[in-house]
Amino acid sequence: MAQIHKADGIIDWLDQRLAVKPLMKVLMTEYWIPKNINFLWAMGVVLVVLFSLLVISGLFLLMYYKPDTKLAFDSVNYTIMQEVKYGWLWRHLHAVSASVCFLVIYIHMFVAIYYGSYKRGREMIWITGMILFGFFLLKHLVVICFLGDK
Repeated sequence: MAQIHKADGIIDWLDQRLAVKPLMKVLMTEYWIPKNINFLWAMGVVLVVLFSLLVISGLFLLMYYKPDTKLAFDSVNYTIMQEVKYGWLWRHLHAVSASVCFLVIYIHMFVAIYYGSYKRGREMIWITGMILFGFFLLKHLVVICFLGDK
C-alpha cells in the first residue's frame, strides 16, 4: 500500500500517485537488455520513422495536389514533378517509403512471431499491432485501387 505523507515537491507528489521514482529506477538503471539483441529489434523504430516520413511527405504533396478529374494528372506530373523545387524527390520519397514500410511491417511481424511476442502477457500488444496492420493494409489497398499507381 502507498505511503501517504505531505509532498515535498512535484516529484514527490507524482511519486505518491504514479510511482515515478521506482519507474525511473527500473527504466534508467535496471533495464535488462537481452543477450541475443540484434538489428531486428529496431524494426519498430524504423517503422515509426518511415511512417513519420510518409506523413510529412504526404502533407507536402497534399499542398500541391488538386483533387479534380481534369486537374489531378497535371497537378502531379507537371506542378509537383516540374514546378515545385524538389517536388520529384518528395513524390518518389513518398512512394518508396510506402513500399519499404510494408517490407518493414512484415519483418517486424515475423520477428515478433519468432520471439513469441504474441504469448501470454503481451497478447494485447500483438492484437493492437495486428489492428494497426489491418488499418494500414486497408488504407494502402484503397489508395492503390482508387487512385492507381500513376
